[in-house]
Amino acid sequence: MPHFNHHAVAKTPVSRSYLPNIAHLYTAFEQSEEELRLSKLNKTLAEQCGREYRVDFHYGNQVNLLDDAVLLDLADCYKNVFNESWGENWTIQSALKEIKACLLPDPERTPVISLLYKDEKIIGFCWAFIIETETLKSENTPFSSSQLKRHESVEVARYWLNEVGKKKRFITIRELGVIKEFRQDKAPFLCLPIFDRAQDSECSVIFFRTKISSKAFKWSLGVGFVPLQFFMVDGLLLMQGSIKYAINLLNGLLGGSKRKSQHMIVSNISRYLCQ
Repeated sequence: MPHFNHHAVAKTPVSRSYLPNIAHLYTAFEQSEEELRLSKLNKTLAEQCGREYRVDFHYGNQVNLLDDAVLLDLADCYKNVFNESWGENWTIQSALKEIKACLLPDPERTPVISLLYKDEKIIGFCWAFIIETETLKSENTPFSSSQLKRHESVEVARYWLNEVGKKKRFITIRELGVIKEFRQDKAPFLCLPIFDRAQDSECSVIFFRTKISSKAFKWSLGVGFVPLQFFMVDGLLLMQGSIKYAINLLNGLLGGSKRKSQHMIVSNISRYLCQ
């Protein structure tokens, strides 16, 4: 029998129920696959652009919980992007109103949003909605807040989803932008978390409405999007692309096959524009 300070100590069996659950402790620190992807993406972003840059990603109810300070910073970025690139006349307050209206909870769509930061300042954004095909309608403003050609956009998308692609679910990019001085090579970092979440949600197709004159038009062509319909007013067009193809291309662009991916992007643009 063991002794302590010369006194006998009985050997008391320890019940397994009192042992610490080591597996549970490890689980508490595990990252989801989505968190691991974002961590890897931010590591690449820091290596290529500097440690002051990072991307945050929010999905579903997380979007509705963004605090006012983040929304105000996003509104300032939104104002700068669209005033400098589209010649519009946003103020911080009008941009904030637009963002809040756009991100209102809606049972017929699931929001996803990625935010690009330099230090603690938002300098870019991309947000999108995952939508069931059967709930697609003009009222849920899937492609733009503007009434301009919205009904036609919805009808074209619905026809493709039901009759051509036969898809039950899709994702649509609602807004995408980076402040001009930081724009170079930043779009992949904003779009990859959105595309990955779409693929996790069993979406294989993405829609995007933009202007022919915008930088986003050629970028979309480069990652494999094709125009579904042109609108003769304001040079608008509705584009559609493969999520899987875009993910592979963007991952290659940020990974070990950068030259090959760049060649494919240039080839996609040239082929469509017959250059």
